[in-house]
Amino acid sequence: MDIKAEIEKIVAQLTKDGDLKDKFMKDPAATVRGLVGDQADDDTIKKIIDMVKDAITKNGGLGGLGSIGEKISDVLGSILGKKDDDAKEEKKDE
Repeated sequence: MDIKAEIEKIVAQLTKDGDLKDKFMKDPAATVRGLVGDQADDDTIKKIIDMVKDAITKNGGLGGLGSIGEKISDVLGSILGKKDDDAKEEKKDE
């Protein structure tokens, strides 16, 4: 799953649909789960929620996806970094 693309898609939907945004604000986990399906585990859903909340509350609620690019990279790094670190550790042990 492309987390950055999912976040961008969700932010775009929320900024266009006030009812969906209200639903997200009341129950973000259920809303995100409904939008991304079962593609993501609970930890990833939580990180997506955090990034989406950050995006929709910046600049008067209009987002600013460019401004969260670094945070998205950090999230991806934390999700994928462990795998990369494990691979580096394996090579180091050889």
